[in-house]
Parts: sequence; C-alpha cells; structure tokens
Amino acid sequence: MLWAASAAQVQARQADPGPRLLKVATLELPTLDEGQWEQRRDQVLQMLETLQPDVIAVQRVMQAQGRNPACWLATRLRYSCDFVTADPPSQALRHGSAMLTRLPVSEDGVTLLHPPGQFSAAGMLRVKLQEELINIYVARLRPDPDEPEVRRHQSSDLMTWIGATGEGLPSLIAGDFSADTAELVRSTPGFQPARRNPGERVDPPSVAGSARGHGLDVLFQVKHFEGVGQQALKLPAADGAVPDKGALRLGVMATLRLQSPVPASAP
Repeated sequence: MLWAASAAQVQARQADPGPRLLKVATLELPTLDEGQWEQRRDQVLQMLETLQPDVIAVQRVMQAQGRNPACWLATRLRYSCDFVTADPPSQALRHGSAMLTRLPVSEDGVTLLHPPGQFSAAGMLRVKLQEELINIYVARLRPDPDEPEVRRHQSSDLMTWIGATGEGLPSLIAGDFSADTAELVRSTPGFQPARRNPGERVDPPSVAGSARGHGLDVLFQVKHFEGVGQQALKLPAADGAVPDKGALRLGVMATLRLQSPVPASAP
C-alpha cells in the first residue's frame, strides 16, 4: 500500500504542468530612421533571444514597401507575426502594431478605435499556454488630439471589444498609454498595470524626454493573473556615449502567473 501511494504521488508530480508563467514584452523599436534600425537590430534580436518572451507587442510599426522590422525579428526568432493596421494593403507606407508569439495561435482579430488615426487599430491573439487559452490584446491609446474625452472614447471602444471577444478567457492588454496611471486604471476596470509603481522611465527612444502619461506597459486581469515581476528593456549605450545616460530604452517585459484553474479538457 505504501508503494502504491508513493507511485501515485510520483505520477501526480509528473502530470503537474508546474507554474503557468507568461512573459509579455511591449516595446517600440529604434526605427527613427533606417540607419538606426540597421545599426541596432542585431542587438535587439540578441536581447529578445536571451529573454525569450512568450509574446512581444511592438508599438508604432511602420511597414514600407512590404518591409516590416517587427516581422523581420519574428522570422529570426521563429515567432509568428501579425501586423495590425487600419491602412489598406495598397498604401506604400502602412502604420500599425505587431504581435509576435512563440505560442500556438487559435484566433486573431482587428478592430478600429475611434476617432481613427495612424495607430488606432487594436489587435487580438488567442494563444495557448500549456492547456489554457489566453487573449492578448494590443493597443496604442495615444489619440490625436490627446484629450481626456478622446482617450475615454478609445478606451471605451477597446473595453467593449474585449467584452465582445474575450469569451470569459483570461485577457491582458499590451500597449502604450498616454493617460496617467489613475485614469488608466479607471478606464480599464478589472485590469491592473504591471508597472504599478514604475521606478524609472521606460518610454521608447522616439518619445524619450517628451513622453507623457503611464507609457508602455502590460495590463492584466487581476481575477486571472498575478504579477510576478517586470523589467525595463534597453540596449547598451552606443560607443562613446555615457553608459547610464546613453542606454536606448525600448519598453518593458512583464512576467505573469496564470491563476485560473486548468480546465479538465482543453478546447
């Protein structure tokens, strides 16, 4: 009987998938000009290869003549790449976001936040972490004009879309937010920023020094996730620059633990 009990405990441990951790990065690539991207892209690739995020949300992606820097990264990382844009395929320069993941994808979707603008398309991926499905939304809530009423309208559009597409599954939002933290929390009920008390600026290089609001972050549903940690994503200073002041800030990566129980049979 003791042997049987011990064997059952071993089998239970082997069947236990362990902590269901999800690493989500939200960042902006150094693409102020083509030269900067060419110089820095291998460093970005090396950083992401080391960190191995499960999902990477890239903000302010500009695809010119079919060349997409975010999808270039995805190809080399062996991740999938979904380009989220409101611009028609015939347009030479298209603006949007990109969603990269190494997890299996079962669904995707795009919606337009109002008022429309260059980066007002929001996207969704439904990915599988171990045996559970999770919704990943990407949005850039920096409207033009950036006024409280306009921000509320876009946030309301996003939350309505999440309510219509979430299907009760654990959900999170990887984005860039011009609202301050208090306004952001009020406008996304049920979600909590991974950077609740950010200790340093982690804004992307294109807006460093002029960024406002909460900035780049991952918002997670508190009923489904627990925040484990977050870290700034940055590249080392260029040659000749002061090490601390010259670091190129890209964004943040949040590590989350999925709290909801694993279903008896995966969908």
